Amino acid sequence: MAKKTKKTSCIEHCKAARVDDDGKAASELTGPGSAWTELNAALHRAIGVGAAAVTVWLTTRPGSRR
Repeated sequence: MAKKTKKTSCIEHCKAARVDDDGKAASELTGPGSAWTELNAALHRAIGVGAAAVTVWLTTRPGSRR
């Protein structure tokens, strides 16, 4: 989706910094704290809200009860 909207700069520049056992810092594109993890969490929240909305609509629509 980011490629289609040409908004990949956040994903490319938001990396998580990790410190190895040797004390050297390394950057990761994926993993906790990275942009990919945040996008994944946002997508799951949106899916949950959509599922809740569909459930409410199905249970409250007129004529759904016998």
